[in-house]
Amino acid sequence: MLPDDVFRSRLQSTITALRYWAPSIADSAHVEETETGDFWRVSVAPAVASACPFTIVLYTDQRYDVSIAGETYEGRPIERFDWFLPLAEAVADGRVVQRQRISRLTGLERSMETLVSLHNGDVWSEGRGALQRTPSLDDDGTELHERRFLPYRR
Repeated sequence: MLPDDVFRSRLQSTITALRYWAPSIADSAHVEETETGDFWRVSVAPAVASACPFTIVLYTDQRYDVSIAGETYEGRPIERFDWFLPLAEAVADGRVVQRQRISRLTGLERSMETLVSLHNGDVWSEGRGALQRTPSLDDDGTELHERRFLPYRR
């Protein structure tokens, strides 16, 4: 964890960068911003139905929440500030994939993974359930469904 004064300075710089970015997509998405003493939130709803909505919440206690296409990941520690803006840009560019693994036998979801390909080549990913990074050689009765998203501007 960072000292409070260092954290707040970097947090404010990140918020400022996201605020400057938001008008660049205003013609293709609705951007809503909320700020209190405890958090800052930006929610982006694209005009294109097949594009990916997202919300980022930055808390003053050095945590963040992110919701991408309905999948929410809460209470994550803020370890770096330099990826929040690239994450927002990548989502707006349609660089999001959701991978859902479903049991063919029961139809139940085994896992859901959200991947966002950042412009520098890094991939932000979060998930829930029994994530499987590499396919198994044995057929375990799982189907993989991928959902991809359009960019905000076409």
